[in-house]
Amino acid sequence: MSGPPSTASSPSSMDRSTAGDEVGRIYGDVGVGEFKLALTRPLERGEYLTVKDDRGKRVLCQLTQLERKSDFGAERARDAVAGLASTEVTDTLYGRAHVIGYRESGVVEVPQIPFRPASPVFTADEHLIGEVLGLHKSDKTAAYIGLLRGHSLRVELDINSLVQRHLSVLAKTGAGKSYLVGVLLEEFLRHNVTCVIVDPHGEYGSLRYRTDRTPKDPERFGVEPAAFRDKITEFSPDTTLNKEAKPLTFSLKNLDPRELLTFMGFTSVRSYVAPLKNLMELAAQANPDFSLKDLVRLAHAQSESEGNVAYEALAERLEYLDETKLLAPVGTSLHEIVVGGKMTILNLRGVAPDIQEIVVTRVLSSFFEQRKRNKIPPLFLVVEEAHNYCPQQGQAISSRILKTIASEGRKFGLGMCIVSQRPARVDKNVLSQCATQLILQVTNPLDVKAIAQSVEGLTEGMTEMIQSLPIGTCLVSGGGFHSPLFCEVRPRSTRHGGESVNVIPV
Repeated sequence: MSGPPSTASSPSSMDRSTAGDEVGRIYGDVGVGEFKLALTRPLERGEYLTVKDDRGKRVLCQLTQLERKSDFGAERARDAVAGLASTEVTDTLYGRAHVIGYRESGVVEVPQIPFRPASPVFTADEHLIGEVLGLHKSDKTAAYIGLLRGHSLRVELDINSLVQRHLSVLAKTGAGKSYLVGVLLEEFLRHNVTCVIVDPHGEYGSLRYRTDRTPKDPERFGVEPAAFRDKITEFSPDTTLNKEAKPLTFSLKNLDPRELLTFMGFTSVRSYVAPLKNLMELAAQANPDFSLKDLVRLAHAQSESEGNVAYEALAERLEYLDETKLLAPVGTSLHEIVVGGKMTILNLRGVAPDIQEIVVTRVLSSFFEQRKRNKIPPLFLVVEEAHNYCPQQGQAISSRILKTIASEGRKFGLGMCIVSQRPARVDKNVLSQCATQLILQVTNPLDVKAIAQSVEGLTEGMTEMIQSLPIGTCLVSGGGFHSPLFCEVRPRSTRHGGESVNVIPV
């Protein structure tokens, strides 16, 4: 193929936001949804373009693939190494663009007739980009997470839509996943959204404090330091390690046998319901305020008298549960955890994985039941390291309630955000229920495949771009936007609590 030689420099972000110059021509066979073009100057993948259709409508498109072709072949390369040939090259950039559409009467339409070959292709201006993509400012219900990559257009997610249709934040380790979640939580705090965070690493308590770093490009992003100490409460089963947290406990007397078996970590409860019910009835006859130690003593006695192995298994699990200090005469009230307009952190740092599952199961089950009865306010639930609580393979006692919330929670005002560094390991029934996805860099082939299968409107070129995204840039799919888009995540107003620890001091 031949064409005009391309230049060696790339336009700046300011050039891209204001330009409307011709950058290439359509060539070859043209489809309705995409086309090929020869470029007259370098552009980056992901840039927005525009072409006029047969009616003269300006149609928004996006450059998804790039390839540079030249007359410098293998033989010339070999000869150049030997000093026998010139290294002067004539090259041309070729691309492939995805057709997004145009907005008419408030609806995005896609031309049903392919563009004509040789049609000129222009850079799209910000007015057209914002109009077609639906990037309009709405402070009342909007969560501002950043700017459209390479532009000054704000990317804002509708909070009501997130609660009603669920959200996932996916990225490999170190790609900025917890930083982005922190940005989102700052917006929830500003809008007085009732929110509960399952925090296995204790990193979101930093939202109480103003950032101690100078924000990047404060004028461009329009972000100032802020703190939310008065809006955050923290609970933990281990207040020795997590000193800013209040104790998180559950009342033994409020549990029926099946619920107590869940706390004990049984995944199959059928064989143990009747024996445990018998133990609890015997203990209540002797003392209405019986303790776990009373149940352990009775379980050993019943095992010796009846020779039933179920009682010995119950005794062993009851002893372990007693050591966790999760059950107390008076447990933490659900109304202490869910407070309208406030954020609660369930800090599980230092808590054994099996106990974490028990806590998550009990708390989330209570949320679901109480929301069905409208006993607590509508709330948004954030589950960090979700692959541990609802795995695609293996078992976790918390899987069932997470699947239930994913499929039914939206009907009762219980929204959920799934956060994971291993998308392929998250239960597909849960992940597929998330209508909005925020995806940072992901490189593991299995994770990339899982994302490609679960995200609507993701082109092959976008899937490739996910694997090389710079830190601080995410792909936004859903969220009320007609097409997936790339967003530069705004700076945090609060302190980031998920930074890596240096082995060698610097």
